[in-house]
Amino acid sequence: MFGLGGKSLTLGAVGASISSSGAILLGRRVACDAHKDCRPVRVVTHAHYDHILGLERSLRYCRKVVMTPATRDILQVLRGVDLRIGKVSALNYGERLELPDGVLELRYADHIIGSAQVLLETENGTRIAYTGDFKFPGTPALDVDVLVMEATYGAPNHVRPPRHIIERMFTELVEQQLSNGPVCILGYHGKLQEVMQILFDSEVWAPVILPKKVLEVSKVCERYGMRLGDYIAWNSEEARELIARRQPYIALHHINSRSRIDVDAPRIYLTGWEFRAPVRKISDREYVVALSDHADFPGLLAYVEEAKPKLVITDNYREGYAKTFARELERRLGIPAKPLP
Repeated sequence: MFGLGGKSLTLGAVGASISSSGAILLGRRVACDAHKDCRPVRVVTHAHYDHILGLERSLRYCRKVVMTPATRDILQVLRGVDLRIGKVSALNYGERLELPDGVLELRYADHIIGSAQVLLETENGTRIAYTGDFKFPGTPALDVDVLVMEATYGAPNHVRPPRHIIERMFTELVEQQLSNGPVCILGYHGKLQEVMQILFDSEVWAPVILPKKVLEVSKVCERYGMRLGDYIAWNSEEARELIARRQPYIALHHINSRSRIDVDAPRIYLTGWEFRAPVRKISDREYVVALSDHADFPGLLAYVEEAKPKLVITDNYREGYAKTFARELERRLGIPAKPLP
């Protein structure tokens, strides 16, 4: 039960909840970021693994599977399935999907390419939104009654230095390492392409070598407007020659990759869990950079302040600090908040 406006309301009455399997439930028909039986509409907010849970079941059983065109194209690369046909509905930002109990829209979220917030306006005029993962500032705060949101970095001590300082120190570190030879950067899909764009915009000139999946995702990102500069495939003749000669180059790998282009090269890990410094040396040839595609605690709080919801539900299924952030919202802003499930 929620206390809202002097009334006690059930989860069903507020029109939003989170299932034990991680599905964000909006209205009576929509499930986001995980499959839920008896929900005919599935929304995928972006292509990271913890937001595509049960996608195969949704493709089989749901009437519609909704995502942005960029998310669809990235998932085609990562999952090896053709999502341009069948039940997949690729919605552009602001495009409306009429449902029996309301209108669904995808709104821009600054996270990885193709990321979306989900807005449902019900038949009685209630506006319910789910943020998905996002950075703030950079993501438009939605004017809603009920807000379901991520809380990955929801503890008050989760505060990072200003973004421009992190980016500047990151590029300086890369240039310093390149003066001695190759450097390896490790992160997640989307974040890897973001650092490619940072290095390109900062005019860090060095050959960029990519394994197959990272290269294919990079091509999708370029189709949707990212500027990544030149890059070559890791198994190309040019790449093999660079590696053999130990010439300076930048290799980008997924953080969970078992293979490495050059095991002797310095490694730079991109992580949102670094709060002590923009760049920190953790061993003789390893560094962490506090480059995140999520809002830190002040960013999460500022989003809610701008959105002014009557009720907040924090996502306690995915990694993060949903319980802590819900308490802080009630204490600091006086907005009813509940972590679920």
